[in-house]
Amino acid sequence: MSWWQRSPWRSFGALALAWFVLHARLLLGKRVLPWDAADEFYPTLFFNAHSLRHGLAPWWNPYIYGGYPQIADPQGMLFSPLITGWMMIPAMPGQTWFAWGVLLHLLMGACAMLALLRHLKTSELGALLGALVYLAGGVASARLEHVSIVIAYAWAPVVWLALQRFIAAPCLGRGALLGLGAGLMLTSLVQFSYLMALMLIGFGIVATWSQWSAYVVRQRWMWLAGVLIAGVLALALALPQLLLSAAFASLSNRAELPLDAATPGSLTWRSFITLLLPNGLHALRGPYDGPASIVEAFFYIGALPSLMLLGLGRAWRMSGQRTLLIFLASAVLLAILYGLGTHTPFYGWLYQWLPGVKQFRRPSDAAYLINLALAMAVAVGATHLNLADTRERSRILAIAALWLVVASLTMRADGVRWQVASISAALVCAVAYWRLRVSPAHLVFWLMAIVVVDYRSFNLNGTFNEGKDYSRFVMRDGAADYLLAHANDPAFGLPARVEPVKVLAGWDNLVMVAGIRSTQGYNPLRYALYDTWYGARVSMQEPWPVRPYNAGPGGTVSGLLNAQFAIRAQPAPGVADAGMPEGFEKVLEGHTEVWRNTRAYPGILMPTTMLTSDAGPTPEQWATTPFRDAFWLTPRDAADRAEALSTAPSCAARVAVSNIQHSHTSLSLRTSSPQGAGWVVVSELDFPGWQARIDGAPVATHRANGMFRAVCVPAGEHELSFRFQPWTMVAEAWRRHRASKL
Repeated sequence: MSWWQRSPWRSFGALALAWFVLHARLLLGKRVLPWDAADEFYPTLFFNAHSLRHGLAPWWNPYIYGGYPQIADPQGMLFSPLITGWMMIPAMPGQTWFAWGVLLHLLMGACAMLALLRHLKTSELGALLGALVYLAGGVASARLEHVSIVIAYAWAPVVWLALQRFIAAPCLGRGALLGLGAGLMLTSLVQFSYLMALMLIGFGIVATWSQWSAYVVRQRWMWLAGVLIAGVLALALALPQLLLSAAFASLSNRAELPLDAATPGSLTWRSFITLLLPNGLHALRGPYDGPASIVEAFFYIGALPSLMLLGLGRAWRMSGQRTLLIFLASAVLLAILYGLGTHTPFYGWLYQWLPGVKQFRRPSDAAYLINLALAMAVAVGATHLNLADTRERSRILAIAALWLVVASLTMRADGVRWQVASISAALVCAVAYWRLRVSPAHLVFWLMAIVVVDYRSFNLNGTFNEGKDYSRFVMRDGAADYLLAHANDPAFGLPARVEPVKVLAGWDNLVMVAGIRSTQGYNPLRYALYDTWYGARVSMQEPWPVRPYNAGPGGTVSGLLNAQFAIRAQPAPGVADAGMPEGFEKVLEGHTEVWRNTRAYPGILMPTTMLTSDAGPTPEQWATTPFRDAFWLTPRDAADRAEALSTAPSCAARVAVSNIQHSHTSLSLRTSSPQGAGWVVVSELDFPGWQARIDGAPVATHRANGMFRAVCVPAGEHELSFRFQPWTMVAEAWRRHRASKL
């Protein structure tokens, strides 16, 4: 008996070894996870873990977009315990540590897939090949940058395995495990979690229907009780993130996306050529000419795994396999139709009738479901092929070798030199053909070797899965040192913010790691009010948005945001320098220049006059307002307006402030106003959830200067404090939602 048959645990060892070989450069710190992983998700997880490690509540993030409700970010992963806990272990987790955390999740999912496939009675070879497809096939390799989806993808086989075991023998314990896994998957509120939940519900219904008649009465009651426990546990784990994210979404630029917003992320039928040829759309070599993005339309699961699908015809002849095959075929078909997005009427129909679809913009995320279903189909197909037969084995290896030769030859396009290393997969396949031409001894080893080298040649050759560590660049940049040294000047009142003008994308969110407060960031979800008044952008790669009250860097709203500095990349030699707007002076030369905005206001203003207008200030009035002495009431609603107008006549003294203290979620200061009540306006967002108190008693805040907070403090000496309460944000969002329906 072979070694993989003697000990089932060795299958997991073989899978772990394949995992390490496939991701060795990342695990050894030679490279880091690319694009969004490095620029968006690493800083996000760093902020979460670093804050918790130091006893700070990470509910509010002061470093991006002038302040951001971190706890409500559906991709923030704050409620994902394994990755958050992993990032909390070292004092300063770097990109390599981060990559280990992400890839260990993927290994967990692959091991669960292996166990699931064995539970479904597939062969050891079939289970290993299916687990490899799950681990590194298609989008599982191409989209490692989307960490929040990878985390949810990692939990999917865990949930599926728990569901399968629960249906096979329902009991309370297995119901609890099912609910725990489902809840942890749903804490990442990404489109994949949503679609996967629907898929698993469908599978649960089909599998239960086929099993129900075999249950005795006690098992039926256990099934009902177990489902109830699973639902309660899943809801308890997922509901906080769901409520918080829903509340923020209602206040954001993405309360509801129009149908055509899904078009850029929609696949076309051409996308599926990558099932046969990994470079069919030139995603690996040459100029990409496919739909969606370069990572979203990649489906290649390998030559050998694809050939294993030939065994599905034999599996169909066995009645015990038909239900699973019908389900997998249905799942693939529906996922394809969904992934095609606006290119078919199907997605438009779902957009109108299926709740939740209007909150997503990338139908191509359904590709993860296709990869999962194909992984299971590969396992079933491999189980029913007779690879012990010399002729059948030789035919498959010969076809795979020829397939891999063709795939290698396509690794050149439009004058791009042939990537010679890509021929190694075909060479390994040829060696396997020679070694296995007589006996199937070591068959599993050779077939796994072919798939691993195939994936290293195409899926994980560095195109999709590796990038540069820009965090080191930002942290070592002299601009970061300068800003950290000068941002806390007492003259600024609060820590100064920086406006990134034209710099590397790494400056978007890596300010969280450096501890620098920025007016921009990298996230598709932004506070709509901030977007309207200031002009937030998705990332540094987008053009600077022009707003009526803020024409660009150094505009009036920029000044009110306490944006005392701007950074930009040093112009390249020979390139005309357009300079910076009036009012900026250069304070640091270097690869990244730092400019001081001499027109910026302090973070705390003490005006004596409140200005009002039924239509709001005109751009001309706005540009000439002396904001140190006056502010505009821009009320959030009629109640805010009425209360501020009744307060204003008696609130006209000049206030002095001192003893300013701040953290992520709080701000406090001492006020002194011997001449009477007066106004304090802080350059922090008027965002639901922030509550003000004077000497511990609640006090009304008013929306000032478009998006800031103003409080009338009484005469005398007092302590004014602000604190962010996430559940107050939820309650306020719900109140506004109900008011909008009346």
